Amino acid sequence: MTSRYSNLLEKAVKYHSAGDISRAHGLYSEILILEPKNLIALVNQGSIFIDLMLFKHAIRNLKMALFISPNDIDALNNYGNALEKLGNTKKAFDCFNQALRLDNKNQTVAKNLIVMLLRQSDYNLASEKLDRQISLNPKNIIFKLIKALSLPIIAESNNILNEAWNRQKIAIDDLKKIEIQLSNPLTDIGITNFFSAYQNRNDKNHQIQLAKIYRRLYPNLTYSAPHLNKNRVSKKIRIGFVSMYFGNHTITKLNRALIKGLNKNKFDVFMFCPGVNQKNKKYLIDEFSSHIKDIYFPTPTLNETKIIIANKTLDILYYTDIGMEPLTYFLAFSKLAFNQCVTFGHPITSGISTIDYFISSELCEPKNAQEHYSEKLVKLPYLSIDYRPTLTEVKKIRFNFNLETDKNIYFCPQSLFKFHPDFDKIMAEILRKDKKGNIILISGQHSKWKDKLVKRFNTQIPDVTSRIHFLPRLSQEEYFAALSRSDVILDTIYFGGGNTSYEAFAMGKIVVTLPGKFLRGRVTLGLYKKMSIIEPIANTTSQFIKLACYYGKNKNARQRLEEMIKERNSILFNSNEALDAHEKFFQKIC
Repeated sequence: MTSRYSNLLEKAVKYHSAGDISRAHGLYSEILILEPKNLIALVNQGSIFIDLMLFKHAIRNLKMALFISPNDIDALNNYGNALEKLGNTKKAFDCFNQALRLDNKNQTVAKNLIVMLLRQSDYNLASEKLDRQISLNPKNIIFKLIKALSLPIIAESNNILNEAWNRQKIAIDDLKKIEIQLSNPLTDIGITNFFSAYQNRNDKNHQIQLAKIYRRLYPNLTYSAPHLNKNRVSKKIRIGFVSMYFGNHTITKLNRALIKGLNKNKFDVFMFCPGVNQKNKKYLIDEFSSHIKDIYFPTPTLNETKIIIANKTLDILYYTDIGMEPLTYFLAFSKLAFNQCVTFGHPITSGISTIDYFISSELCEPKNAQEHYSEKLVKLPYLSIDYRPTLTEVKKIRFNFNLETDKNIYFCPQSLFKFHPDFDKIMAEILRKDKKGNIILISGQHSKWKDKLVKRFNTQIPDVTSRIHFLPRLSQEEYFAALSRSDVILDTIYFGGGNTSYEAFAMGKIVVTLPGKFLRGRVTLGLYKKMSIIEPIANTTSQFIKLACYYGKNKNARQRLEEMIKERNSILFNSNEALDAHEKFFQKIC
């Protein structure tokens, strides 16, 4: 390599290490034009493509790197990461293991393998590997951080859940004693405490403690936008909405009406959409650009996203969700607006001190709700979300469950990680009381999730598992057709439906629900309260079973209630009440 190439590569690596991936990406591209087989540039640019969520581009680079050097550890590691993101977990597993055979002390590869195992709900194997790495590398804090975030996605039993929760608590307590400074939580950790929400526990304390630990270990997370040292100057309220999930996602559906509907004479509205692909970018521009002040698409890095938002001198920064992915979770540690709030895209407290308000609804929250939040809880008098699903697709497709026409269909279209072990017995009793009953579920993101759930059913409720069926993951049209064909919709306990309940009610379908202790298990309740309907709301598990069977087996009763839902569901949609309530709150805090 000439000295010019060496200088370019040295600069690129320097920018890359500093987190300036835009400049690093440009320099790596320049190097690869001049020297297409430069191994370091191929591998490092492959890593940047992964950061930018351009996984197919990463695969192309890393395949070339491995053709040049089949045993390059960094290439194998990055290739494994890209394969996992594309869903090829078996091949990713092979890549990580090959890298570890070449260097069994490589902690980065070991970390990525462990995180992948956790995502697949291979909790026991991941825990074994974590404990081994902590034993071998007691000074490596990253493994201890991951241990504090490790929970089973599909647990075999309540005992496993209890053990995992206690293990997490011990890991968090252990981290409180550590004094060290780290720099990049996105690359160091790469996951959040997402699955704690599915344990049916008040996780406020865990969330607060984790946030304090991160703020201490990563001091560069603490940042305050320069305009916060001055008085407000804009007459209009400047409000920004931020999420990694803007695009073809439930988060956009649930917030579309609010973002587009804010009064332009009173509000300047901005959207920040880090990491959005080209297809979603076009959709967002077409959908929102004529309704708001501006829309931005930063690269999914903390520094760039933070600076772009800070430069907009916001009065309010509105997180549609915090905790589903790491970028916006760690972004929330910065103070980028005079007021920062979050709503229930992910319906648990963030635990982060720089988030001021949690926006919810008095229709959904229990009396003691403030005890569940580190933020100040704002209970608006209406549901915070206001949209009508597009249901025209139902007419285009007929759905066949491959069951006899006289069977009663109980559809539970929730993500598989919502299926708490306690729900197994409820499903079993429904099927025991309704001999014509069949329960339909939808397969999960990873095939192992379904495998683990089926294994649990075969162990816990073997007499009815033949009547629990899994559909493959469905298109929107197929999903609505399946919903239309179903007799009763079952709401999972502890963490129930949100978007799925809106969609069911838009079609006039009955959702049998048992409200939980926390917001995440009470959204369906709130929708029923809004419609002044109480019939399908259970107070106990036995009543849930009784109601499900009653509406599943009794066609006349089912049709009467479905007609009532159809007559009243318009109150959930196309109303300005929720928008007005938001505007008043925003004006109050500014």
